[in-house]
Amino acid sequence: MTEGENYLRMYPGLEKWINQCVICQTKGYKPEIPEKIFPGIAAQNIKKFFPPLELNGGICEECLKHLPTEIGRLK
Repeated sequence: MTEGENYLRMYPGLEKWINQCVICQTKGYKPEIPEKIFPGIAAQNIKKFFPPLELNGGICEECLKHLPTEIGRLK
């Protein structure tokens, strides 16, 4: 278990700020995360433990690159 996953286990309410790709299961924080969220420095900690991760239809950009054009271009 990673340090970030341990942090989320301690503060399960922060899961709402985490995206996870349905294909590769990569986790990252939602780009729209506010600068400050309870408790205290939670947003900074999330950004320390996880990279930003945008999803398109639940799929990260890296996985979209590997899908056939008709499936992968959900945009």
